[in-house]
Amino acid sequence: MGKEKNNLKKLARTAILLNFIKKNNAKWTHKAWVELCEKITVKYAPIDFDQVGLMLEEKRRKFLKK
Repeated sequence: MGKEKNNLKKLARTAILLNFIKKNNAKWTHKAWVELCEKITVKYAPIDFDQVGLMLEEKRRKFLKK
C-alpha cells in the first residue's frame, strides 16, 4: 500500500474532518480549506488532497442528514 493511501486511512480514523465540518457549520471558505490542508500535511504527508476533499464531502453529507 502506498504511503498516500495509508495516510488517507489514518486520517479517516480521526475526528479531524468531522471537527472541521462542525466548526464551520458544514460550510467553509477556500481559506479554511487551505488551513485544513496545512494542518493535515503536518502529520499525514504525503496525502492526496483530491481524496481528502471527497472524504470531507462524504462526511459533510452524512453530517447534514442528521
